[in-house]
Amino acid sequence: MEIFSKNPPKWKKEDILEELEKFKIIYAQRPIKDNIHGMRFQHMFATYFILKKINPSFVIESGVFRGQSTWLIENTLPNSKILSIDVDLTQRVYISKKAEYSNIDFKDHDFSNLPADALVFFDDHVNHYERLKQAKFFNIKRIILEDNYVDEKKADFYTINHAIKNEGFNHIYTNWSVLKTFLIFLNEFIKKLFLKKYYFKLDKINSRIRDCQPNINDFKNIEKSLKSYYEFPNLNNITNLNLKLSKIELESYNHLTFIELY
Repeated sequence: MEIFSKNPPKWKKEDILEELEKFKIIYAQRPIKDNIHGMRFQHMFATYFILKKINPSFVIESGVFRGQSTWLIENTLPNSKILSIDVDLTQRVYISKKAEYSNIDFKDHDFSNLPADALVFFDDHVNHYERLKQAKFFNIKRIILEDNYVDEKKADFYTINHAIKNEGFNHIYTNWSVLKTFLIFLNEFIKKLFLKKYYFKLDKINSRIRDCQPNINDFKNIEKSLKSYYEFPNLNNITNLNLKLSKIELESYNHLTFIELY
């Protein structure tokens, strides 16, 4: 599949390789050495590089998990303000003294007074189409997408690359997952039935049922809002990563993407 691109930033291979040497030193100091299910070397470097080039004064991180990305942001941009969002903050291993934390979903925040150069980093595995619409509504123009899956079989949510291919996303569930989702729905339904003024928590269901029917208009609507679209290159394609890291660590690459909206 040909990689989609639109007005990519003029970042040269030489710039990437120069920053890579600096990043190797920073990466050795990471607080979580084996960040299973989290960011690894390639995506951490890509994020580091983009943040340094863009240099936003305010970074919104949606998806904290263990906290490795929070550490990366604050060490890359020591003078920038950070808001780290995750609906479940109990999984943190690294807790920043600098970042402000919130367990309120990105779409429900008050972003009415953000600086014009604010950037949002989405690593929350939420439908990319919905997240882009929300970012545009808040007038946040600069966006990093941590997992822009191309292969639907490896994905667990709908990405821009799925929209480009007009594939949609069909979430495959285990029997246990179906049962758990049903029990959550039943619990919410019973509360709604018997408790006055109870607000049904639909997000609990949406976070588990991530199906998205193919819609050829999704990418048409995305593209008209794109000022710039750039998938950071797989480092293995441009240099020899001669590092004492596992094969999984070095080959972990999933089309980390930088976007600028009009």
